[in-house]
Amino acid sequence: MRPPESILVVSPDATTLQGLTRALVQHGWPVLSAFGWPEAESRLQRIPVSLMVTDMEELSRDEFSTVRRLRSEFPRVGIIALVSFSTSQSRAAESEGLVLSVLEKPIALDHLEESVRVALARAPSP
Repeated sequence: MRPPESILVVSPDATTLQGLTRALVQHGWPVLSAFGWPEAESRLQRIPVSLMVTDMEELSRDEFSTVRRLRSEFPRVGIIALVSFSTSQSRAAESEGLVLSVLEKPIALDHLEESVRVALARAPSP
């Protein structure tokens, strides 16, 4: 039997982190949260995660590099990026397969939940 899928929600904003975590928990998914990239990386090293939902203003060059490095270190972890501004970097990350999807904020929760369902259905077994 496949273990329950776990989701890591990452945000530099405590209110957003709490809201996203609560919304996903209400749908029965096991959810962990991380306040920023350093905490997210620490959790990824210690806890099996199937999917990361990341909140950011835009997928800047630095964040693009971080996502690329995390995908290299944790290839089995899918990433959904929530951005305030869609940029050429975010479109490139999606087309290169670094992220499963890029969703522009504000995001309807049903759209996020559907994206999470689709991502978890595609996730490889550990």
